[in-house]
Parts: sequence; structure tokens; C-alpha cells
Amino acid sequence: MNLTASEPVEISELRCIGCGLRNTNPGHRFRCSACADLLEIVYPGWKTSEGIGATPLTAPALKALWRTRRKSLAPIDQSGVWRFRELLPAFPDEDKIISLREGNTPLYALPSCARAAGMEYLVAKHQGMNPTGSFKDTGMTAALSVARERGFKWVACASTGNTSASM
Repeated sequence: MNLTASEPVEISELRCIGCGLRNTNPGHRFRCSACADLLEIVYPGWKTSEGIGATPLTAPALKALWRTRRKSLAPIDQSGVWRFRELLPAFPDEDKIISLREGNTPLYALPSCARAAGMEYLVAKHQGMNPTGSFKDTGMTAALSVARERGFKWVACASTGNTSASM
């Protein structure tokens, strides 16, 4: 299967951990519409014209797609989170995504730590280099985008730290 940066591909879905029902619209409470249990993200495979699961999820295909998006000037592809949107629950309206280009933080080689751990190569991602200086930016882009897409007028959090800085 050849994928391009502009092809919308949905490979994840929300399923109930209790009854197994596939939930396409979990509502504001993000619970199963049938039994009210919690939902989980599952990755059954690429979505094709034959349906989900017809083609297996492969690392080389994803790597090629994500590398193509890295060069894209589209706002959604400038995010270090949304560039990898196949691994997130399907988002119906990409124009409602809220992003500050989060997630594009540097990787630093840690040769001394690698040696100490008996590894050949080890890197660390510096999440403090996100737009608000918080590692919470990578999750907050998804939370705020979902709130916007679902028509929420305001959001709030009880935090004096990273969560509030990111929100």
C-alpha cells in the first residue's frame, strides 16, 4: 500500500474495555455508550477500502509517511504530535486542531549513560523545549483539540504547574 502525506488514514479506534463495543462517538464523558465502561485505543491495522485490518500496520510504511510529513508546511504536519496522527484516535475535522508545533523537541545523545546501562546508543528527548516549556504540551494539544471539536466553550484545570502552563 502506498501512502501519501495527504491521504487520511485511520488505523486506531476506541473500544470499550468492558463490552468490546466500537465507539465512534463516546460523548462528553468519554465512556462506552452501551455500558458506560472505560474506552481504550486499539490499532487493528490500516483502514482500506475493504475496511479496518485489511493491511497490517508496518513500521516502514509509517516511517516513510512521517518522513514525508516532516518536510510538509501544513500546520498539522508541523506538530510533533499530529504528524503521527495514525497513532491517535481518528480526528474528524483537522481544521479544529489546536497546536503550537509541540513535540518537536531535540534529542540528545547520552554516550556515558549508554555505557553505564550496557547499551550501544541512548538518547533523551528534551521536552522542556516545548512551546510553553512543559512536557504536558504533547498531551494538551489532543485534549484541547477534542474539546474544540466537540463544541466546548471553555476548559479548565486544577494545577499550578505543567498542566496549567500548557493549558
